Amino acid sequence: MTDSRFAIYLIPPYQLSKGISEAHYLLRKQFGFAAADRFPVHCTIKGFFKKNDQPASQLQSELDEFFQAQSSIPVSAEDYRVDPIGFGLSLMTLGGKPNTLFLKLREKVVDITRPYIADDCDFKDHDLGRTFHPHITFSFRDIPNELYDNVFTWMEEGPDLKGPFLADTFHFLEVFSEDWTGNWWDTLSWRLLKSWHLTPEI
Repeated sequence: MTDSRFAIYLIPPYQLSKGISEAHYLLRKQFGFAAADRFPVHCTIKGFFKKNDQPASQLQSELDEFFQAQSSIPVSAEDYRVDPIGFGLSLMTLGGKPNTLFLKLREKVVDITRPYIADDCDFKDHDLGRTFHPHITFSFRDIPNELYDNVFTWMEEGPDLKGPFLADTFHFLEVFSEDWTGNWWDTLSWRLLKSWHLTPEI
């Protein structure tokens, strides 16, 4: 097993996580798409990063300080995100407009983690070199593009998982793979380092 990577995720509420988990299970069972099911149900806040020599405990302490002072934020799944490597629920908007509070939270988390990212981090360009689009994944990496339409049609009979919720649970993970230079998702595993639960602003 190679060196690990780290990530910070928003964890959706129970019922939404249950619905997405069922979709992951059925996409794996019926189509063989397994990559998304190896993750917790989540919206990426800070994607995979290779850490430099600074201790993870120090980063966790800084994240503790941030999340302890942070209130939960309203978010909403109002549309779908589809791109060449996967598809899922988009969390970009709230009431049809960009969710600036949520996007600013992400920027603050990135600012905290940036000093801990190794210079040779293999995910830096993918995660920080493009526009951030928050989403909850249904399937990715192992789904052929030519099957998108068939899968979308098949999923039409499933529950409608769109709607608002509070972003109040965040996880800090250490992630492992046997091949970070290849199909890392085929051997992915993870462990939870810390979980934070935020309360609404009074």
